[in-house]
Amino acid sequence: MLSGSTFAEIVIFLAAFALAIVIGISFHEWAHAFAAYKAGDPTAKNMGRMTFNPAKHIEPMGLLCFVLVGFGWAKPVPVNPFNYRNFRRGNFWVSIAGILTNLVIGFVFSFGIFMFIKYDLVTELPNGTLASDNLILFALASFFMLAMVINISLAVFNLLPIYPLDGYNLLVSFTKPNNRFMRFMRERGMMVLLVVLFVIPLIFGVSIIFEVRGFLIDAFMSFWGLLI
Repeated sequence: MLSGSTFAEIVIFLAAFALAIVIGISFHEWAHAFAAYKAGDPTAKNMGRMTFNPAKHIEPMGLLCFVLVGFGWAKPVPVNPFNYRNFRRGNFWVSIAGILTNLVIGFVFSFGIFMFIKYDLVTELPNGTLASDNLILFALASFFMLAMVINISLAVFNLLPIYPLDGYNLLVSFTKPNNRFMRFMRERGMMVLLVVLFVIPLIFGVSIIFEVRGFLIDAFMSFWGLLI
């Protein structure tokens, strides 16, 4: 998303990338803690995890993986499902809370980048990168773009029905935990995740996450185009 290769642009891009990741992770984990608290489980709140403070949620190796390979993880929010007033309802909302939060954040930032492009504050190049002669506008636009992309990516990634992602826990709310699929995912989930993230894109040149993310970005931008 760089408009060139100047040192200033590289620093701006990396700073925007890091800030977007921190926001996405912090809000995602806060949403889990908040949903659990509303469902009757104060575990995360009592442990200081119902907060937007990134220091409470960032896991160093997970953050490093975000930077190096584009996927990573945060510290899981501790919950005790036995505290939920209704297990299935509580588990559903706790599982989907982070996904919905990232989607909302991505949607909000899509408005920002739409306005930047619509009013020619930055130029969108054919390869999807941004260009601007003004470093301040470039910094803001880069942050909006990255915050949109990263939050939508987090939502799509966590929606995958693969253990230990949120999508798997969503299924727990509707299925018997010991059916073949759920048992297989608990036993082979990490292997399946590696196949989905790396093997399938390498062999077929298509990433499920990137395809769905692209569809959602186009849908968000088209929505703003219809309104404005």
